[in-house]
Amino acid sequence: MITIIYSTHKDEQYNNKFKQHLLQTVGLKNVQVLEFQNNNEFSLSEIYNKGISQSIFDIVVCCHNDIKLENGWGKKLLKDFIDNSDYGIIGKAGSCYFPESGVYWERMQQTMVGQVYHHPDGQNKWLSKYSAKLPFLIPVVTIDGLFISFDKTKINHRFDETIGRFHFYDYLFCVPNYLEGVKIGVTSSFEITHQSVGQPNQEFWESKDKFIEKWGNILPLDLKPEKIYVPEIKEKPIKNIGKVAIIIPTKGNIKMLKDCVDSFYQHCNSNLFNIFIADTGSTDEEKNSLKNNIKEYNNITLIEYDYYNFAKINNDVVKNYLNDNYEYLLFCNNDTKLLNNVIYGMLNIFKTTPKVGTVGCRLHFEDNTVQHDGIICVIDKNNSIKLSHYGITTYYNHAINNRKLLGSTAALLMIKKETFIKCGFFNENYLSCLEDVELNLKCLTLGLDNYCNSDLVAYHYESKTRNDDNEKTNKFVIDFSKTLTPFIIQNFDKIKTHIQIIK
Repeated sequence: MITIIYSTHKDEQYNNKFKQHLLQTVGLKNVQVLEFQNNNEFSLSEIYNKGISQSIFDIVVCCHNDIKLENGWGKKLLKDFIDNSDYGIIGKAGSCYFPESGVYWERMQQTMVGQVYHHPDGQNKWLSKYSAKLPFLIPVVTIDGLFISFDKTKINHRFDETIGRFHFYDYLFCVPNYLEGVKIGVTSSFEITHQSVGQPNQEFWESKDKFIEKWGNILPLDLKPEKIYVPEIKEKPIKNIGKVAIIIPTKGNIKMLKDCVDSFYQHCNSNLFNIFIADTGSTDEEKNSLKNNIKEYNNITLIEYDYYNFAKINNDVVKNYLNDNYEYLLFCNNDTKLLNNVIYGMLNIFKTTPKVGTVGCRLHFEDNTVQHDGIICVIDKNNSIKLSHYGITTYYNHAINNRKLLGSTAALLMIKKETFIKCGFFNENYLSCLEDVELNLKCLTLGLDNYCNSDLVAYHYESKTRNDDNEKTNKFVIDFSKTLTPFIIQNFDKIKTHIQIIK
């Protein structure tokens, strides 16, 4: 069923032990192991091509001889190929991006995927987690040579023997196959441990230069995510819970707003919420279109304003339009579109977890990359305070859990109405955003914990509705330096556990 090929320069005792490990863990009866003793006489490409010629099975594995695999890995790998018949090559780590520089890990935090344990002799074991452990193959443009598997009937190119000996053989195999339509994926179906750590040497850089000479004209390769991981959220009855007031400020963009509103009714239980749309200056024609678009729903209230100030408008809706039936507030941008039952998921955190301040979720840009997976705050070596979205612009590097953190943005943020009032509402003095960050910080000062549940997912089409110009950037800097930095410093002892300090 599987042919396993590896090159080795170790002694007979080591080789026999490694071969037994492969046979004992693969979980299959029909396995061909091709071991090639190689004391620098041959390149890895030569060894692997020789093995392919001698292989008796279609599924071929080319791997390092210093790895450990979990029990049953072969069965899981075969299932990966069977369940994903459109894929020809599968690995354990790789990248969705190959830059012009030829150094494929150049944007490691953003575009690398997979999980690899490392356990060199005499050291503690650690995990290189390049992306979340997802229940599907992650499409990539190249994989790491630690573990390469492929269906030999589906590849168009074997290993390139003209460049390098022990470096770049993996990319020289993947790139030409990828360019001719062979799908390459990274699997999380089984675990792998590498008993050493790869280190680029002179031969690596020489091979890189030759690779660039041959393939530089097609670089960069950039494979955006094909799909977003969206878990199913199963709803159970929640007793003794007040309604959620969803507040959505808007101006024009009727189609986008309609998509936002429809997504709540598509994925969430409408008995749990009412929607308050705060129109901030649409034309009469746009308002009429809006009314026609939402008339099918009987629990939407339209409130008209002749100005826009995010903090002030949301505060006004809470103060003047919500009665005691509303226990929770969900602040939502009009360019947000839910992908699963976000409301139930957030409410469930409030009902099952003590001392909750705010709850956010995972947001994605229109190109499926991560826009937001929580807010992080860092104090660097120069004592500069910096804010960032966790995972921003990454392809698959987001969490899959509910976890405490500094907070989340008000693009989609739930809080108890009582807590919002205790926090003094949104600070209306900001020029552009950051009032939501301050709200999260205020919750922390009250002894509450803020959460981001990455299993709750939505699109945030921010790029469509905001101009990333100098004026916006300058307003952000002014707001941050004048208001938020002093707040963080004054309340540092209460919030320091949520701040990363780089020494």
